[in-house]
Amino acid sequence: MDMGEAMTCWNQYGFATDVFDKYREAVRKSNSGAVKVLSIAAIADAVLMTVFGVLHQPGMTFADDLNASMPLSGLWLCIFLLLAGVAGVIVSFQENSSRTGLLVTGYLISVGFYGLAIFGTVTMNTDAFWIGTQVAVGCFLLDYAWHVGVLQLASYVALHFAWNAGGVTADSTRLLFSTLFLVVGLVTFYTMNHTRVTLIMGREESRRQADTDLLTGLTIRIAAQQEIEEHLKTDDHGVMMLLDLDRFKSVNDRLGHQMGDKVLVDVAADLKKMFRNSDVLSRLGGDEFVVYLKSVPEKDWALQRASQVVREVRRWVGNGTTNIQVTASVGIVMTDMVARNYDDLYRAADIAMYNAKHEGGNKALFYSADMLDNRETVEGPVRIEAPGRNGETGSAAR
Repeated sequence: MDMGEAMTCWNQYGFATDVFDKYREAVRKSNSGAVKVLSIAAIADAVLMTVFGVLHQPGMTFADDLNASMPLSGLWLCIFLLLAGVAGVIVSFQENSSRTGLLVTGYLISVGFYGLAIFGTVTMNTDAFWIGTQVAVGCFLLDYAWHVGVLQLASYVALHFAWNAGGVTADSTRLLFSTLFLVVGLVTFYTMNHTRVTLIMGREESRRQADTDLLTGLTIRIAAQQEIEEHLKTDDHGVMMLLDLDRFKSVNDRLGHQMGDKVLVDVAADLKKMFRNSDVLSRLGGDEFVVYLKSVPEKDWALQRASQVVREVRRWVGNGTTNIQVTASVGIVMTDMVARNYDDLYRAADIAMYNAKHEGGNKALFYSADMLDNRETVEGPVRIEAPGRNGETGSAAR
């Protein structure tokens, strides 16, 4: 079994593997924005600090600075920041920048600013210390806590390296300071990144609510179309089912709109139980629903799901005096039956659904090219007639 078959099998049993892809893409976009900010800051700071001589030691020339040992050379820090910033700009402004590239360049920039803060500490250069400290806060934007811990460890090592290069004795007081520096830094990073994760989750929850139909809890039409179009860009097989309730207008007219809303809510709840988390369930408007199944293993499996939809939707609705039977007309189309785009899929499913409704409803029809010639012709497509909930047997015929 290859990876594609494994993912199909995985999705078939309800595991939404595409959720992980969305999560990784969200993190990549977040990192891209963070690296853009860090890169521009690194370039601007490197240029300004060089022009204004912020990192020069008193009495040193540029030549002296270049010849100085690296930990004590401010010009070397400027060069490092400038190169890291340029690399970050190149990577972050690419349309499909890789997550690894973003992290590497982001880490280089952050390490440069950490080094700047430590440089200011060792040389007692308050300008360098505050510039490095303030901009290093930007590394909080990069990924999550366990990644940022690498930056803290780098700053810890750099601190000891700077002490040794400066001939400073690492006595017990300094060792205690460096230990507290590491511990407090890790706790702070974890707390701030945990807050960042909470904010991202809150933003995603707000987006999800905006894409949700308030009555049924299903995805709204625009959001569903976008998700389907994204899936159509892959090579994965899919199937679209267009569902329309039969005699729903009679429910609203004779039993009231409140009863009609209850029918819509109940149908939506049944659809959620029938399908996987990875599938797209949407209320298009009124009593029309769309179901898009991803990673469909075979046509027979799609037939089983369509049969289940027709069977489960069928129900009697009434108030004791007036009873109306609500059924479903379902049009089905596979992604390999028509051109692989949303408009053609929707049109084909709508044609098949129209034919199912014309035959009296309570059935599902697979789209067929024969339907283009005459919508009232149903010869050729697969037809499924499903029983109600009282246990009647159904039939499926070609």
